[in-house]
Amino acid sequence: MESLVICIDRDDDIGKKTNVRGPIIGVDRNIAVAEELALADPVDTDVNAIFAAVKIARELNTEIATLTGDKRVGVSSDAEIARQLDELIEKFKPEGVILVTDGVEDEQVIPIIESRIKINSVQTVIVRQSQELERAYFKIIHFIKEVEEDPNLARLVFGIPGLALILLAIGGAFGIMLQAMNMIFAIIGIYLLIKGFGYEEDFFSRTSEFLKSLSVEKISTLTYLTAAVIFMVALGYGYDEIVRRNPISLIGLSAAFIKGSADLILAAIVIAVVGKIIDDYSTGRYLNVRTDLVFLAFAFLIKLMVESGASFWFEPLGIANFIISVLVGILIFVGVIKVTEYLFIDEIRARQRLIDEFSNREVYNEAGERIGKVNRVLLDGSKFVGLKVGRKRILKEDIVSKDGRIVIRIG
Repeated sequence: MESLVICIDRDDDIGKKTNVRGPIIGVDRNIAVAEELALADPVDTDVNAIFAAVKIARELNTEIATLTGDKRVGVSSDAEIARQLDELIEKFKPEGVILVTDGVEDEQVIPIIESRIKINSVQTVIVRQSQELERAYFKIIHFIKEVEEDPNLARLVFGIPGLALILLAIGGAFGIMLQAMNMIFAIIGIYLLIKGFGYEEDFFSRTSEFLKSLSVEKISTLTYLTAAVIFMVALGYGYDEIVRRNPISLIGLSAAFIKGSADLILAAIVIAVVGKIIDDYSTGRYLNVRTDLVFLAFAFLIKLMVESGASFWFEPLGIANFIISVLVGILIFVGVIKVTEYLFIDEIRARQRLIDEFSNREVYNEAGERIGKVNRVLLDGSKFVGLKVGRKRILKEDIVSKDGRIVIRIG
């Protein structure tokens, strides 16, 4: 046989609506199925595709077959079409095929057909609709699927516009549209800075981990909520202090806000971090406990410095108190670092061993292609999580071998 006419129904509308499975072979059989499909769904475009295929088969005096896929469009549907096509090739042994489809989606199987037999012609049947409009629709659908599969694109295409719309809605509801616009510009600016300096993956992965860690079973969730409430109250106290002092300069405004809110902001930080310390200790993340304690000491140091500076702004004679407060804060901070370093020395050494083991090593995929060099070892306390090669994160589950050179299963 020189040519076999093939009609494609990738999403198996025929099977769903008529309970007929492919391959549907022969002119008479295809006409009968097309009529049955038309009675079940008169607007289904597969009806027109089948009749168009029948017309071509009659003109060329050749055989016709309709291949049906699966309602699960993708791997399942394409595998079923490939199976039916192999059956037809084995039965008719054609030199080539004439492919008839009802649109762009069915044309996705062309590579599958071409891998098995030569395609002499492709006929696309478009009925009562714009072909360019349909192609544009499928391009948009394809773009959306690509965006959904790429976290970086998803954040850019969906995340930022979504947040902007929420802020605009809030601004419109409360009559603060200008402030909402300023907030949107600030968020976009912060995002561009994070992306520009290469911290995008780290920022969003840490944010995602934080959100996933929230649970009613954890103490930290309660302390985070409590800290958030206290922080909001602190902002109110800071605003009241600004109103009370009515400063003229920007520095005076900042100093007044600090005087009114510093204590409560520190209290919010302490409550949040204490909850995290409890959770980290209960899960054996002892090196994270050290980080939490150092962060607390740092927060205390910053609080002493900015509050002393604010007091000095309003009371210039208090220079001695300012200097003493800063020195005390620094001593406490250094003391916490040294004490926790002694307490967690085993975890610190284990962490350093992991960093030394993987840093600056070459990474290859299983095909032997070079991926790059490790520029960061990803750790959760003293536990190995993965590697970072350039801007690519590689989880430990994807590392096939680390003897000699690092081999990963994705590339």
